Amino acid sequence: MTLSLLPALSLAGCGTWSNEDLRFYEALPTSPELHLAVPAAPTAVAAAGGHQAAAVICDPTLGAATIWEKAKPTSDDINRSIDWVLGLVDVVRRYPPTTRLPDGRIWGPFNDDRHPGIQVRIVIMRTFPGGPEVPQHDYAFEARRTASANPFQPILEGSFVGPSARQGHGAVRLHFATIWILGMADADAPRGEMQIQYDRSVEPRTVQLVLARAGFNLAQFNYAFQGYLDGRGRFDFAILDASGDRIEFNAGFDAAGAGEGVATFTTAAGATGSFRQCWRQTGCLSRIVDPTGYSCPGGTPCDIGVDALDCPVVPP
Repeated sequence: MTLSLLPALSLAGCGTWSNEDLRFYEALPTSPELHLAVPAAPTAVAAAGGHQAAAVICDPTLGAATIWEKAKPTSDDINRSIDWVLGLVDVVRRYPPTTRLPDGRIWGPFNDDRHPGIQVRIVIMRTFPGGPEVPQHDYAFEARRTASANPFQPILEGSFVGPSARQGHGAVRLHFATIWILGMADADAPRGEMQIQYDRSVEPRTVQLVLARAGFNLAQFNYAFQGYLDGRGRFDFAILDASGDRIEFNAGFDAAGAGEGVATFTTAAGATGSFRQCWRQTGCLSRIVDPTGYSCPGGTPCDIGVDALDCPVVPP
């Protein structure tokens, strides 16, 4: 999806930034604060013998961790969706504010050249509900039709508590429904809302992304990521496979990329169930526990592989 708003604002003039302006900029999230860091699984195949230099050969009884292989592409899609949102936020960093208040900054209103008849305004306000050392910044990217008496409507809202985006927690909400109503959406824009919550004040660093409807090549789901400085983490994600089955995977991984996860599935025909898998850093499964047989060789219930105690130790 193209970023239609970033180049569309008729932002006027040049200017300078004050040290106080920078305090407001610091409350806005950036890619390093929100990006998910999920390790990529090596390409693995469930075949014995032969030679395939670019792939790991797995035990044919257990096979490759094909669900976990989807974790990295899914996290990449999430990162791209986050970058789309941050493209809107970055407008603020490119131009000094139009109006400076003691505890606020305002940009605009400006005409949106790409969408005639639309004005855009950006507002950041600061309060101190937790005391002078813990500021809270609330921001809104707003739009309205210039021929209408209607007030500005938020298309993106966010808040942040802490001295900077690297040392606090925040939330962002994108209102695609409003973007569509105002006639500002690209043809491939999703609908509904997207919400992001993040916390960098403690370890593990957490990012949650909620899609009210499918979009950005992602299924509708409450995605959740936990990341530790040493490379360990957890990732909850959902995929739709080629047959139309939906699989939700709650996975933990160690610094080397080995891990274990519990999957819940709903087939295209409506059947449901769950199973557990462990995998090595090679991308090969080491254990399957599936009373439904959905992920088992032959489609019959199975409990195969290494002892449960031999599965990787992952964050709870």
